[in-house]
Amino acid sequence: MIISILMLCIGLAILLTAAHFIIPGTISVANHFRIPPHVIAVLLIAAGTSAPELIVAIQAALYGSPQIVWGNIIGSNITNILVVLSIAGLFFPISTLDNSSRRDMYVLLVVTAVIALSAYVFQSLPLAFSVILIVILASYTLYLVRQQLNDDEVADNTEESVSLKRSVIYCIGGVVGLVLGADLIVKGSVDLALALSISKTVIGLTIVAFGTSLPEIAAAIASLIHKRTDMALGSIIGSNIFNITAGLGITRLFSELPLTSEILTIGLPIMLLSTLILAGLIILKQAIAKLVSSCFLIIYIIFLGLNMGFFS
Repeated sequence: MIISILMLCIGLAILLTAAHFIIPGTISVANHFRIPPHVIAVLLIAAGTSAPELIVAIQAALYGSPQIVWGNIIGSNITNILVVLSIAGLFFPISTLDNSSRRDMYVLLVVTAVIALSAYVFQSLPLAFSVILIVILASYTLYLVRQQLNDDEVADNTEESVSLKRSVIYCIGGVVGLVLGADLIVKGSVDLALALSISKTVIGLTIVAFGTSLPEIAAAIASLIHKRTDMALGSIIGSNIFNITAGLGITRLFSELPLTSEILTIGLPIMLLSTLILAGLIILKQAIAKLVSSCFLIIYIIFLGLNMGFFS
């Protein structure tokens, strides 16, 4: 138990340190290459923190466990919106006025519609739909890379600027630190929970699900501390886009992905609901503050209750 507590403390220290450095590093890299910071946030933070989900999805597909693939991706997207944004929004109101977030939200709506259509019509992800997702991923990434920094953004980012070498170290080290810190926290928490005789089902639905979103939580709060709402919201939306397009699109190339009834009746509807609510807030330019954050957390608690059979 002492080792588990030590892992928790070390993991938390690494996570907080990584979050402290990754935002200034990201802004500085964006400044050096004259790319908008929210673009780097999506390409680096969102894609970097989504990499574990992609690896888990491919491994699960190769071992013939499509339910884990769907559960991993859908659960991650639900947690990103209902938990990550709500926790960040409880501390700092998240503005939805940024045009880039609105653009990214439209992309997320499209890819969400693609998997919803494939799920409820085919009860799986056909190969043609996976190709569509990969094409969207490539097009979206290319579009982001071609974005240019305007003069106003240069002025905003000047005081965050450090040398390019140090900026790159901050970015790469930050992403690695976020993932490593979260991994240590999850392992320590699971070991501690098992020592306290908490069931594996509860551990999976709470500690592991929450733990895999810790990098996004840390990055989002750090972005808001640095008053970069565009990066906070953009990294979450971008992470969900990468989860679907890469996590499902690429994984389908390795194995078929049939759906289970649990995903169709609980997981996917909750993901669709949370995505549509977020889209509505962004389109209507409504900030994600304490009231919205509280509603998100209530929906997430209901989601956990449905999975654990509390309402059956």
